[in-house]
Amino acid sequence: MPRVSVIMNVRNGASFLREALDSVLAQTFHDWELIVWDDRSTDDSLKIVAEYHDPRIRYFLSPEDTPLGEARNRATSQAKGEWLAFLDQDDIWLPRKLQQQMALADDRTGIIYGRAIQFYPNGKQRDYDYAHEFRPLPEGNIFSQLFTDACFIAMSSAVLRRAAVEEVGPIPEAIQSVPDYYLYVAVARRYPARAVQEAVCRYRMHPGSMSQTNRQRLHKETLVIIDQWADCLDPRIVAYRRMTYSTALALEEMRSLKTARSGLVRMLTDGSVIWLMSRPFVRAWRGVRRRLCRPYRLETDFTSDPD
Repeated sequence: MPRVSVIMNVRNGASFLREALDSVLAQTFHDWELIVWDDRSTDDSLKIVAEYHDPRIRYFLSPEDTPLGEARNRATSQAKGEWLAFLDQDDIWLPRKLQQQMALADDRTGIIYGRAIQFYPNGKQRDYDYAHEFRPLPEGNIFSQLFTDACFIAMSSAVLRRAAVEEVGPIPEAIQSVPDYYLYVAVARRYPARAVQEAVCRYRMHPGSMSQTNRQRLHKETLVIIDQWADCLDPRIVAYRRMTYSTALALEEMRSLKTARSGLVRMLTDGSVIWLMSRPFVRAWRGVRRRLCRPYRLETDFTSDPD
């Protein structure tokens, strides 16, 4: 039985798939299996995976087209390892990622994560997690912080204890675009977290990524998660996060003629125009701070973007 089962859900990922696969093979930690779950790709994804002859790589073709949440469930059901590590098809692990995380593994911990570097086609890069860009990543009980600081863990930067994931049950059918956030919250409610304070992966930003193409659903599902765990949180946190995600969802709805009216109603009833107007000033302050301060991460191969 391998120590780590790496889950890679693939859907027409040929453009970046080799880089992702190579980053797994380049790990200094070798006790892993890689489960490639292909969700009915119509490009050269299968051909690319077939080029790799490492016996630790196991390829599965989904019997039907499924959303990401269900695809995660099906891929996870094939895992044999004690820990589950997820790598998105367009992200890249740094070589010591698994080694650093397995060094922190113990019998109590449910989540081990690290810093991710968000990078763009034009060469710009910065910390994925702006909430902790200049301070240590939180450890221990991070349940409430996953709401106060939003989802600050990139899926490709984390490993989760398989027994903990099985304990919280499968990802619900209603959560198909943010299954990573659901798993973090559900596991963190029961288990403490550990963190590698260095960068462990690179998170690719590009026009075809889910975070760019499915924003309405991302915000709707996040609101579902907030409502599900509302009784376990400070009511002030719940109210604030409902407001912020309702505002973001309303803004996305207002971009389309079909949903513009419902978006306007949502903005006036559940959202906040004042909060929305404050966002440019917040982003400007982050840019100034990046010019004045060195990010906390210790990985010196990548520096945060000054803009």
